[in-house]
Amino acid sequence: MIGSDGQPFGMVNHLEGEFIKLAKNDPASGGVHRYLPLTTVAGLDGGVVRLSMPAEQAKQACVSEEEMRQRLSLDPDAGTQLGQEPDGPHGSRAKAQGGKGEREHRSAGAASDPHRPTNYGIKNPR
Repeated sequence: MIGSDGQPFGMVNHLEGEFIKLAKNDPASGGVHRYLPLTTVAGLDGGVVRLSMPAEQAKQACVSEEEMRQRLSLDPDAGTQLGQEPDGPHGSRAKAQGGKGEREHRSAGAASDPHRPTNYGIKNPR
């Protein structure tokens, strides 16, 4: 990864949603993963990620692992920025709707047995 000033800026570990996760074994990383928003990427040139800003400015745009953990703990929906699937409703709504993937998908008012009352107490005319 190269800054717009031509200075090297770290090695890409992989993409996580809207962020590039930088390798922690890069000498400039301090032994921790850093996250750089994809919006800072200007393009790719022969397998080299070119940033839209100088390397020093990209350092300021990075988010540390600790800061990313704090964001996720304060806002459960922030995980979507890291490519994580939403896990459904939180709190009392989750219990009312059941676990992920447990809801039945029917059209509104459809009864499982045509001889039983619908949700509204109206019997089928048979």
